[in-house]
Amino acid sequence: MNFMNKDFWNTTKINGKGWNGLVIQQNNGEEIDLLNLVENKPEKYPFFLESSSRGNVLNRYSIIFYKPKILLEKDNCKINFLNEFNYLWNQNKIEQEQMIYKNQCIPFSGGWFIYLGYEIASEIEKKLVIPKSPYLLPDAFAARVNTSIVYDHIEKIVFLSSDKKKFSSDFDDILNDLFGPKIEDSNSSQKGSIKIYSKGTSDEHQSQVRSCIDYIYQGEIFQANLSRLWQFKADNNLSDIDIYKQLRKKNPAPYAGIVKYKNSSIISSSPERLVSINGDHLQTRPIAGTRPRGGSGLIDIELKKELISSDKEKAEHLMLVDLERNDISKVCEPGTVKVDEMMTIETYAHVHHIVSNISGKKKKNILPGEIIKSVFPGGTITGCPKVRCMEILGELEKQGRGPYTGSFGYVKHNGDMDINILIRTILKEKNDLFFRAGGGIVADSVPQNETSETEAKANGMLKAVGSFKNE
Repeated sequence: MNFMNKDFWNTTKINGKGWNGLVIQQNNGEEIDLLNLVENKPEKYPFFLESSSRGNVLNRYSIIFYKPKILLEKDNCKINFLNEFNYLWNQNKIEQEQMIYKNQCIPFSGGWFIYLGYEIASEIEKKLVIPKSPYLLPDAFAARVNTSIVYDHIEKIVFLSSDKKKFSSDFDDILNDLFGPKIEDSNSSQKGSIKIYSKGTSDEHQSQVRSCIDYIYQGEIFQANLSRLWQFKADNNLSDIDIYKQLRKKNPAPYAGIVKYKNSSIISSSPERLVSINGDHLQTRPIAGTRPRGGSGLIDIELKKELISSDKEKAEHLMLVDLERNDISKVCEPGTVKVDEMMTIETYAHVHHIVSNISGKKKKNILPGEIIKSVFPGGTITGCPKVRCMEILGELEKQGRGPYTGSFGYVKHNGDMDINILIRTILKEKNDLFFRAGGGIVADSVPQNETSETEAKANGMLKAVGSFKNE
């Protein structure tokens, strides 16, 4: 079937300082799936950010980046990635006003896509020694993006945007892909199998939990976010797209996406934002505190009550809120940092989480890399204090995390950005699949309960890979 039937759409040209756009208005009100473009034209559309869950304003837009150009990659220790990114961002910066359509600010109209592996923490904290990433994926990369496709899930509108002066050929190419010859339906069934290759045992994990508790009683740390690794083997019939379709179906999330880079694919259904900037408004949205979903509505209600009433979970969450307040205060005007949403419950497909929102007024003339340095990696997935926790986690986990608890997202010409934390994320390299799930360990943690929490968090990914069986 065609991706979009041209008879059901109207197009309108719009433009502003530093950008040109095309609005494609849908008339029949059906939801469209931009994943088709990633599936059928991966060389043009390798990076896809998606809000695969629905229900609030955080889940409004999805973005595809057209023909991104990799200008910076960190595959060794000789470059300081974030400093180099600041230089490139400055050199390529375009004076640009916000892209507004019917009082809505369209999130992206040219700039950069960036990926940051967990190991980038070593260049932020110079004395930090942690294991190197064992994966093919580089520790970080940045791609210059001139042209993109943004889909508004609420209004069912597609926006094409470009910061190029000669943008017409990009738009014509995209329109040909959207309206042109056959593109397979992205909901087609997949056949294939995935088998477990290795998994950290419950005994091993619980021994590591007890080690974290010992460090806490020794006064070295207050909390640490320990993770477990699962590894699977997929057969040759299964693609990264097949797996992503199942993951977003089984575990929809507001900061999801798929990133294809050489022989690696990051397949993510993350619920957590690291940092976003809109003008001078900076915010981070930490998640800390978890309960699994119940088997019925009544059990779900009881589990949510239990979560928000837990002294342990609330104490852990408050400690991490304080950590995040301290992190963003480095790049915000004094006296502007505040907690504007405190300990609300967000419910996802397999878990309930305690979530807060912390915001502040960004300092003037501060560079994007400096903002990332102030918050990366997120305190909710390392612990407190950050540096000592990362050293202990490296000692216990014994190998690098790669994309897990790293980030991906976009940075605009004016410094606006939106970057997630890569949890609920699968890495596919050749036929190998890797993912981690973790939880915060505090003084009164019960090792068996912590193991159960990792299983609950991994459940969406386990169901996604478990969807594939020999047929």
